[in-house]
Formats: sequence, structure tokens, C-alpha cells
Amino acid sequence: MSDLLFFPMSMPGETLHSRITRYHFLSGNKTAGETFRDLFGSATFSVGMLPKQIEVLATRLPGDTESNLDELIFTNTTFPLYRPFLGINQGGDCAGAGLGLHGVARIPRREGTVHGKAKLCPTCVQQDLLELGYAYWHRSHHLPGVSVCWRHGDSLMHACPKCSHPFFRKLRLLPGLSEPCVCGWSALAPAKANQGIQLEKKFAEFAHELLQRNLPLISSDALCSSYLRQCRKKGFVHGRLAGTAKLFNSIRDKYGDEALSQMDSAYATGKHEQWIRFTSYKGQMDMPLARHMIIALHLFGSVDKFEDALKKESVLQSVTGARLASLQEKPKVGSKAQFRQKIETVLAVRAEASLEYLWTSAYKATRWLYENDKAWLMAKISTPKREHAEVEDVSDSRDSAFAAILLEGGKDLYRISRRQKRVNLSNLQKLLPVRL
Repeated sequence: MSDLLFFPMSMPGETLHSRITRYHFLSGNKTAGETFRDLFGSATFSVGMLPKQIEVLATRLPGDTESNLDELIFTNTTFPLYRPFLGINQGGDCAGAGLGLHGVARIPRREGTVHGKAKLCPTCVQQDLLELGYAYWHRSHHLPGVSVCWRHGDSLMHACPKCSHPFFRKLRLLPGLSEPCVCGWSALAPAKANQGIQLEKKFAEFAHELLQRNLPLISSDALCSSYLRQCRKKGFVHGRLAGTAKLFNSIRDKYGDEALSQMDSAYATGKHEQWIRFTSYKGQMDMPLARHMIIALHLFGSVDKFEDALKKESVLQSVTGARLASLQEKPKVGSKAQFRQKIETVLAVRAEASLEYLWTSAYKATRWLYENDKAWLMAKISTPKREHAEVEDVSDSRDSAFAAILLEGGKDLYRISRRQKRVNLSNLQKLLPVRL
């Protein structure tokens, strides 16, 4: 039986931190410490994207613990957005309790400081109060790289516009959105909202829809293959390989340096080399979530197309894996066939081998066949030996001369020079006086 008397029902798309704050006001607790002891049995801590203490809250809620945990994760955290980009645990062990965390290569417990701040849309605050009777903090406003509201296009605020007082304070509960700031400013007061650009709103809509889809876990190989396949379709290629430099330049031309600096902290610090990395480390692609979403939106254009590509790639990966497994499986060979093959191999190398020679060189096979298949063994030894046919020498008289030319020419190709050439078959053939 649960020792927690009540926990408020979640508002649509509400963050876990917001739900904890509502419990604090409804319970009548005086301090945040009392609220955290009620819910988690511990002192106050920073409620990140997916705190470890969430499992304690799941056990204190009535009902099944795993079901409670999955409900909290998929309803009140941004983990469903991370899930398709986290990769599969190569060891096959469960990375955490609950079905939602099963098989994930790595569980991100917190977000960066920029994305971890509490952000709000003033229009959403007023609309929530009118439609639902309570204003709360939306998880779609706290997605990495998102700077505007997906629904209204207003620029998100993380501090009071009048006195710059931050909404988020470490180890503190979130402020009530219907209460005024210390300076008197209120999110409910009519004010002209700052509209973001259309590109920012499109990215926010893409991130919000991706969060709502709850896409299944996918391997990093399948995710990488879907990126590479779409790069080839879009023309971002370099020879036979995917052209990550062309893809990066295309993204840069579309978004601009200012927007990319706000969406990605590494880009803001000037780390542009290998900004796009399609490599994996411990079963996970080495890129932050915001960069994944920028690339996915740029390549696929919509969540529907991105989801279809992932499904198709997963099917292809599973078929390829099954085919490789079937090829790697060695067919079971019986003892008779195995030992016969052993004797035939010895006789093929040494046709004049006698029974005494077989006892020496292949004792186990010879003994088994002598005891169980003696007629075949003796017939194989007594088979008349074929005379070796003389092999006609078909070598070309120019072979030695051409070999010397290739040897000297190859050394010249390996030397560092101003007009360096590749040492390949085509360039080596050009060294010869005639075309072969």
C-alpha cells in the first residue's frame, strides 16, 4: 500500500518539476524540504530531465511501480524525445527499471544549463488559466534547441522581462505562474509578445511532435544508416561517401550562425569541425540531441518522413542481421562425412599415401573409418593414381621487364612531391609502355 496520500494528476504536457510544485501548494507544506521528503524521502535536489529519485516516487504512488515509472517518464519528462537517439545497450542489460528505460545504451539524467532553465510562453500561461483553470510549466518549452513556443510562436522567457529575476533557482521549487514577480510583473498581464522567426517555430513544432510520438528505441547503426541514405538522396555526397561538409554548409546557410549558436553550445564556441559525426561510441551516436533534431529536420522535413525512414531502416537492419547470422552458422556435419573429408584432403595433397601414412598423419579419422567404414577407406587407398598432366608454360616474355617497371614506378609514386598521385591500379598501369 502506498504511503503517499495523494499526488496531483498531470496537466497536458506538464513537466515533473511543475507537478512537484503543484503538490507543494496543494499539500500546504511550508518548505520545499518537506515536499521532497514526502515524495522522494530525501533532501531537496535539482530536478533535471530524468532524476534517479523518480524511481522512489514511482514506488510511493499507488499501483504497480513499473507502470507508475513509465507513466511519469513518458508524461512528465522529455525522455521520449531522447529515446530514439540514445542507441541500444550492446550488453543487453537493462539500463534502469521500467519498460521505458529497458535496453537504452545510456540514460541522460540532466540537460545542459541553457536548456535546464525554466522557460514559459506568456500566451500559454493565459490560455492554460482560461481553459484548464491552472497555469503550469510545459515540457515542450524545455526541449534542447527550442527558443519559441511551438503553438503560438512567441519567444520563450526564462527570466522576468522587467527585473531579470530568473524563474529557475537551484534546489528551489518553480514559481507559481499566476503569482506576480517580486517587482510586480505578472505573466497574466496583457503584453505584446515577441514573435520568433518562422524557422524557429518550425523547429519547435518538429521537436514537439517528435516528443509526442514516443518513437521506439532504435540502434545507432540503423539511425546512422537512415541519415546516410537520406544524404545520398539529397545530394550531400562526396564520391561514394556521404558529404558531411556539404550537409553542414547547407544547414549553416539555412539557419545562420546566430540561430545555430543559440541552438547548439558547441557551435557558439566555434567548434565547427566534425560538428556532424555519424560515428558511434558504446552503442550511441556521438552528438547532442539538439544537433540530431537539426539534422533530422533538415534531411527529412517532417516527423512522419523521419519515422518512416527509421522503420524501413530497422527492417533492413534486421533482415541483414538474420542473413549474416544464417551465413555464419556452420552446418552440422556427421562423423562419417567429416572423417571422409579429412582423408580425401590428405590424399589430394599426397596421392601416393598408404595406410601406414594415414595412421601417422590422420590417426583419429583413420581409426574411425577403419572401424566403421573400412570398405570405403580401403577402396580410397587402392584407387589408381592419376598421372599428372604436363602444364604448359603460358607466361609472357615481357613479365619480368614489366615487373621491374612497376617496382621502380611504384617507388616514385610513393615519394612526396608537389603533384602527388595515388598508388592505385590505374596509375600503375599507366607506367607500362602498352595498355593491358
